[in-house]
Amino acid sequence: MQIITDSSCDLPKEILEENNIIVVPLNIEIDGENYVDGINLTHEEFYKKMRASEGLPKTSQPSPQSYVDAFKKAAQRTGETLCIHLSSKLSGTMNGAIMVREMMEKKIEVFDSLSGSMGVGMQVLKACEMRKEGASLEKIIEKLKEYRDEMRVVVYLETLENAVKGGRVNRVKEMVANLLNLKAIVHVEEGYVKILKTIRGKKRATNFILEQIAEKNMDFKDRIIGITHCDCIEDALALKEEIIKRFSPAEVLVTTMGPVIGTHSGQGGLLVCF
Repeated sequence: MQIITDSSCDLPKEILEENNIIVVPLNIEIDGENYVDGINLTHEEFYKKMRASEGLPKTSQPSPQSYVDAFKKAAQRTGETLCIHLSSKLSGTMNGAIMVREMMEKKIEVFDSLSGSMGVGMQVLKACEMRKEGASLEKIIEKLKEYRDEMRVVVYLETLENAVKGGRVNRVKEMVANLLNLKAIVHVEEGYVKILKTIRGKKRATNFILEQIAEKNMDFKDRIIGITHCDCIEDALALKEEIIKRFSPAEVLVTTMGPVIGTHSGQGGLLVCF
């Protein structure tokens, strides 16, 4: 079985290669220049360009040809294909895959992650794990639905700068938030991004995220917790250390957040998937 995802999954290159995952890239426009995520724009280059830009980068779903290429590549490898994509509530990426799928002859299932960044990536890894165990496509989809529905994705926003650039928050509100040291925490609920809480100070905000993990009231010894960061590796590693100390998960996977979600999270943002 071939597994396909899109570049919003934010899985490190070595994991993608190790698990033979095909990635369909999304597109980014910054100051009138067009880029293809992971092809001619790295995450590091993206954050450098985003910092220098007066406007907010624009992201768009993969081209139809990108899907055609991915599906043809998959068809050469196996008879069945599973596509796991960015939430349909946030992007047209999944619908694009469905449209192109109708042109193909092979069996292709398209699954809505109802998530973004590592929330997509963790579901991709779960599918890869079950594939190694010999699970059928139908069984994988069944388990993915359960995994998706009980998964939590929480994002810490260090700054409202990108919200201002995107026209969602005015500059006065940003100045007030900075003056009061207010930090916003959002989460993914039913595929949408919603504000969860506003807290004063980074330390209190990160403690709140740890409390959210604790509220799951589960044994994490067989579970991976994912962290993606917006060009703030030190903060991500400090959070990883605290998560290991408190919850002893099987693994804490840390990587950079890509342009798709990073555009809206902004510099210093942290996403935790558990």
